Amino acid sequence: MLAAFFSAATQAQEVVLAFTDTLGPSTSLDGTARSKMLIRNMARADVKQAMFLIKTKRVNANTIDRLDFYDETGQLLVNAGHNFSVVHRQKSFGYPIDIMKANGILESFANYHKHVNFPYLYGNSDPEILSQLENFLAEHNYLPTYVTTRVHDEYMNHLYQLRIGSGRTVDIRALEKAYVNMIVKAVTHYDAKAHMMLGFSPRQVLLLHENDLAAYCIVGVIDELNKRGFKIVAPEKVFTDPISNPYFISGFSATSYMPYVTGLPEEKPIWYEDASTKDKDEIHGYLREQGLDGLLPQ
Repeated sequence: MLAAFFSAATQAQEVVLAFTDTLGPSTSLDGTARSKMLIRNMARADVKQAMFLIKTKRVNANTIDRLDFYDETGQLLVNAGHNFSVVHRQKSFGYPIDIMKANGILESFANYHKHVNFPYLYGNSDPEILSQLENFLAEHNYLPTYVTTRVHDEYMNHLYQLRIGSGRTVDIRALEKAYVNMIVKAVTHYDAKAHMMLGFSPRQVLLLHENDLAAYCIVGVIDELNKRGFKIVAPEKVFTDPISNPYFISGFSATSYMPYVTGLPEEKPIWYEDASTKDKDEIHGYLREQGLDGLLPQ
């Protein structure tokens, strides 16, 4: 434990970029153009690798080129299941089957190494089913991942799409500032809380959505984080060294560093996929600060 502490203490203010809702449909940007813009803009900011959570039900003739592009540019591909929502609605013991189905689709890609980020692992799940799932993952040589920091960037992107879709213009520079401020606040809030609890800053994994605003604004996010002393690091660096990482005391279902602090099982935080009224109000505030009242719902 002491060795893990000193190793973690040397990793101050490191952040991994991760993206969910990948391979989504075209919006104001064509889907392929969005994927390429996102990767090229990360490269402009000297970030060579991010983590992409792949739900393989979206892999089809229209999206396979985008998945190939992520693989060819060295992005870390992560198994997020095939069609989790259907299995979950059935309250099934079939989660391993869903993961195996996704694994079969992803296993031919060079930058897929059996890392898993499966929703059922991180919620207040049935202990029996969760234990069986974790045992299955360990026995079949899957590798754990985790997320520390989330924002409802998808809601800000939704407001942007409504505005563009109605034929009205948007000050993209002002919108970029609102987007960057929202994300940087989440990262710095987590960092301050972690320092207070641990005395050091464990590596953050910042989960964003693969959407138009991410493609347009990721350079601004990276630049602002760099200015504040954060360094963007490759996910492979983080997820291949679980021993020195306080999150992996909880194995496949890690959501918090608190078990590292207390030695007790963690209480799972609840993250709602849809933005709450409070979440929306906060995002409206970021938009108002930049004079973007026209994006707010009427």
